[in-house]
Amino acid sequence: MKKLLVIAGILAVCATGCKCNSDPKNTTETSQADTKSPIEATAEGQMFTDFEIAGVKFSDFIGKGKYVLVDFWASWCGPCRREMPNLRAVYDEFHGDKFDMLSVAVWDKPEDTKKAAEEENIVWNQIINAQQIPTDIYGIEGIPHIILFGPDGTILKRGLRGNDIREAVAEALGK
Repeated sequence: MKKLLVIAGILAVCATGCKCNSDPKNTTETSQADTKSPIEATAEGQMFTDFEIAGVKFSDFIGKGKYVLVDFWASWCGPCRREMPNLRAVYDEFHGDKFDMLSVAVWDKPEDTKKAAEEENIVWNQIINAQQIPTDIYGIEGIPHIILFGPDGTILKRGLRGNDIREAVAEALGK
């Protein structure tokens, strides 16, 4: 029991800021200004950050000349499922040469995601089994988290919900 507590204590210290992976020969300190948190690095106005899941890259969909609305969600998430009618309406209204959508399943079992996507009639592009990779990169602590990306991959709006989804897309497309 004491060994377990000691290990937990060491891990707690590391989680709060130790430099376990630092190069001991490197004596220069990195200032706070030199490092950005995931939220700062992926804030509105910033360029998207790429990631890859099972050979599928985020950049396969983002930065390709279209506005893309990305929904980070999970099958078990009630608020995520309640946003689906809003997302479907936006897709039906705007999908085309200038606009597309992408759902990224996080924190979920692939089989549960596939079942929920079928139940919700998700016909737009999907990345399944992303787990915490994109949520860590984008500083997402809760889902659904919906982000609108510009044609060049710039983050235009974050944290969209409800009617704000349609309004943001319509504004971006000049409609």
